[in-house]
Amino acid sequence: MARKFLRILLSLTFPVFVPVFSIAADVSISVTPIRVEHPVIQGERGTDMILVANEGAAPTRLKVLIEDWTLSKDGTPIFMKANGNPFSCVEWIKINPVDFRIGSGQTRQVRYTITVPQGIPDGGYRTAIIFETAPDGVPGEKNRSVQVRGRIATIVYVVVGNPAPAGHADSLKTTLRKDGIDFFLTLQNTSKVHFRTKGTLSVKDSNGQKVVEIGMPDVPILPESEREIKISSEKLLPKGSYSALAVIDIRSKDLIGAETTFSVE
Repeated sequence: MARKFLRILLSLTFPVFVPVFSIAADVSISVTPIRVEHPVIQGERGTDMILVANEGAAPTRLKVLIEDWTLSKDGTPIFMKANGNPFSCVEWIKINPVDFRIGSGQTRQVRYTITVPQGIPDGGYRTAIIFETAPDGVPGEKNRSVQVRGRIATIVYVVVGNPAPAGHADSLKTTLRKDGIDFFLTLQNTSKVHFRTKGTLSVKDSNGQKVVEIGMPDVPILPESEREIKISSEKLLPKGSYSALAVIDIRSKDLIGAETTFSVE
């Protein structure tokens, strides 16, 4: 029997996944949630929904697509058709409706059903439900106008079983700016499930006094992948020698981290 998934709503962290897209003065579409995570077990089947709102002045036709996605090393999202990604759950999802019109000021429900295969290994799987504007063509007529299409995504994570996150920090590097410092932290996820970065980066001077403390950006590190995280400080430091330490909680038994030293001339 199908059951309703328990939805866990989370904040947006990918810069490209904006909650509203506007491709013209009269077209503005938003979706809720923009990211959701479903903890499931093998063989489970459940449904959930996405709310789509037309905040523009004109009715709009939308097509709904299911795509794979990944992140580049610097965190840029990359969308693609299903291509055999072992962490994809594209094939598990069915959408209703897949093509619809939404009037100005209206909100529509789009339901999706996830069916988790039996025997699937514990791990973190993902997909993107894409809402794309489409032309309102007249049957039998060719559309000769140039169409500008807007796309907005709800990111879906499906965590099967109880996979344990694991990873390590490879390096911490610094780049001095005229108006501050950029730190570049490289992390490796060696597990079968994504984790998010929660922690702090602190800087101490040569006397061991803490002079900077920055919260770590809350971003995902996908399974079996590497990611470089940029952490910026706007504080100007006087000349001297410093040490920097990044400590990250990835929901495992142990914290991970990296440190480095640098000088301000």
